[in-house]
Amino acid sequence: MANPRESPALWSPEAAPDVVVIETADLERAIPLPPSSEPLVEAKTDAEHHLVVAHGTARLRLCVRHAPLRHVPAFSIPCDPVCALRLAAAARLHRVTRGGRVPAGLAPLPTRYQRNRYTQLLEIHDALEAGASTRDLAFGLVFRGHRPLAGAVWKGSGERRHVLRLIADARRLIAVGYRKLLLHR
Repeated sequence: MANPRESPALWSPEAAPDVVVIETADLERAIPLPPSSEPLVEAKTDAEHHLVVAHGTARLRLCVRHAPLRHVPAFSIPCDPVCALRLAAAARLHRVTRGGRVPAGLAPLPTRYQRNRYTQLLEIHDALEAGASTRDLAFGLVFRGHRPLAGAVWKGSGERRHVLRLIADARRLIAVGYRKLLLHR
């Protein structure tokens, strides 16, 4: 499994409002990124150039689309329910390309605790899908390094109740749509 810090995922702009869509006639010179930024991952087609750029601790997600009639690069922001998030992402990119800083309060990243919690819940869901038992989850994922409990001690343990709550949270996260995390909901 790839480390998301070293190899971040490319999301489609329709799924993730933090992806800034830029339409331009020249895909190569559309965005004057500051010298301190570095591309982490990119994918190109004839019509689009997707990339994730690191600028300090911020990650800028871009989709540059070929639009032959656009002589000046332009943001493409659909008027959909997440328009405000798209505008904020475009404003962040605009600030960075003009030499400004990305304010910490506007960074689209969840806190370290939230990232760890979501990761754990998704791992629990994946393990359940692969056929893991509650006890497997408890001592393989949640309480690593603890000695497994058996019998009546396991059935009455706080560890078992904690794992059951995590399983319920993982199922709820999947049921309501974990991709909503991209929408900051």
